[in-house]
Amino acid sequence: MSTDAATIKKMILSEGIDLVGIADAGDLILAHPPRPAQALMPGAKSVIVMAVPHSLGAVYAPDLKIWTRNKMQTSRLLDRVAEKVGRYLEREGFLSLPISADKPVEIHKRDTATDKRIGHTKVLGQFSLKHAAMSAGLGNIGRSNLLITPRFGPHVRIGAVITKAPLEPDEKKLYDPCPSACRKCMEACPVGALREGGYVVDPCFHYWTWGFEMAPPERLRDWPGYLRMLLKHNRKRDFMVEFGQTMITDVDNCIACMKACPMGSDWNDIRPSIRKDHG
Repeated sequence: MSTDAATIKKMILSEGIDLVGIADAGDLILAHPPRPAQALMPGAKSVIVMAVPHSLGAVYAPDLKIWTRNKMQTSRLLDRVAEKVGRYLEREGFLSLPISADKPVEIHKRDTATDKRIGHTKVLGQFSLKHAAMSAGLGNIGRSNLLITPRFGPHVRIGAVITKAPLEPDEKKLYDPCPSACRKCMEACPVGALREGGYVVDPCFHYWTWGFEMAPPERLRDWPGYLRMLLKHNRKRDFMVEFGQTMITDVDNCIACMKACPMGSDWNDIRPSIRKDHG
């Protein structure tokens, strides 16, 4: 085998990966705060980006925990292939760094730019896979703040390999992936995190992580309502048991925006009717 782009892509697709693209490591679309590939690997030349779809049946399953398990399996597939590709490239003489499709992430209680205390803990990936996928021509970020791919819509997991191998990059295809009149993800969001002005992370993070309709308030007068919400949840839920399951299986509490999105040409014939619940 050689180390040209076509050969690497063929190798990846043969492993069961559905989408693959290559970006120039020095010309990435960056998230905020920026995490360039060279910060993780000085001298990096290419970023190989891979994506696989979730099972659509798991997306629409009545219990979100079923989707969680499918999410874990797609992440494992991507991580396994990234490790295999990275090892192959290093045997060929090119330093390579597989980037996991999932955790761990950086956890911050202070603003990374100003070092000032922030109201809510933030999590931050060491490398933005969504933006790398955009850079590699796999799709674009939609109103849902998810990567929207032409074939699978937002129902994908992403992995990557940063490498010093000089691979021919794919062309960026920057466009708005959402139909102009579509607001389905915004209407489905149970906490109003998706708005015309953009994505608001705090309400999304607390609902997605804990299923809480409110984030910890900054004003003293809002705390009674927040505590009432916690007591309501405590009557129905066992947080210790849930925490243990989350540590083992990485349970999420919401994929409402993903479930509501009608995009993805490969799903046209099998997609169930879009439901209004937030499960």
